[in-house]
Amino acid sequence: MQDPHLYMKIGNGDEFDIADKIPGVHYLGDDATPVNTNQFNQIAGVDGASFVYKTINNYQVPAKFYFTFRDYQDYKLIKHQINRLFATRELIRIRTDTEKSIVRFVVANLPTIAPMEEAYSHWATFTENFDNPSGYRYSLYRSDADNIAEKSQFEMGIPSGKKLSYHFTTPEFDVFNAGDIAVDPYFEKHDLQIKIKFNGNSLKLENTDNNSVYTYTNPATSNDTIILDGITTTLNGQPASNNTDYGNLTLEPGWNHIKATGASNLDITFSFPFVYI
Repeated sequence: MQDPHLYMKIGNGDEFDIADKIPGVHYLGDDATPVNTNQFNQIAGVDGASFVYKTINNYQVPAKFYFTFRDYQDYKLIKHQINRLFATRELIRIRTDTEKSIVRFVVANLPTIAPMEEAYSHWATFTENFDNPSGYRYSLYRSDADNIAEKSQFEMGIPSGKKLSYHFTTPEFDVFNAGDIAVDPYFEKHDLQIKIKFNGNSLKLENTDNNSVYTYTNPATSNDTIILDGITTTLNGQPASNNTDYGNLTLEPGWNHIKATGASNLDITFSFPFVYI
């Protein structure tokens, strides 16, 4: 059976297969378990408790490896290469060949490495416990990537046989969120960029499925580029949140019906990664 592969991208560097970075090191897989906390409100003298909210917590991704070595000197060299790689302070994007289109953004810890036997051993195993601070997994590609459906994989929630578009020029349209949870840039600080061009005195965008609303209150022309990045607005690259109602849109899992009113010559693009548990 062929070994699975772990691909890493440290900071802004290029992605690499750890087996190519450190010859002799083999990835065995991981079995990470998502973690959540349920908050309850308990009233003295009343049986039970009422549910208040659920939060997705950070958790560890235990990635398992093994490597072989010729002698003790070779073992020490490989161990140093492993420690040097995982000593980075930068955020690491990881994905596997099993889930090529889904990534995690993690922080490395230094693993404990030791030969399987005290003497005459020529192989060792270790577990690298990556910390996943967000508690989420994300799609490798953003929603507005070319042919996003073709770049997806099984169980990513993208409808089979349907061509998805995230670029719109009509006053009413539907945006599909293939992720497991709502994309919420305000409360959850999720990544959602809406790129807007229009002609008119103002523009109101409303998600009729959850009543979230964003309004650009100043005039604009089709030569202007307005970007709502999370909860921050820019106009032609300059800060422009004061030209808005300080609202934002939230995208529920599945289809979201969006209405654009108050303007003409619309050109709107939704760009975000799908978020998975």
